[in-house]
Amino acid sequence: MGERESHPHLCEGCQDQAVAAEAQAEADKRERQEQERLRREAEEGAAAQKAGGWLSRFRT
Repeated sequence: MGERESHPHLCEGCQDQAVAAEAQAEADKRERQEQERLRREAEEGAAAQKAGGWLSRFRT
């Protein structure tokens, strides 16, 4: 496996764990980025909806 070569100082079991931990960290990072993107889109959509319409001038 090519991934293991990035951790030559570790035993085979530890190499597997290190590679799995790196993959999980990357997946977690992508998930956080996707959640943040969705949150921003929802906030922008709510702001656009709130700003529109003729009643918006009466809101405080």
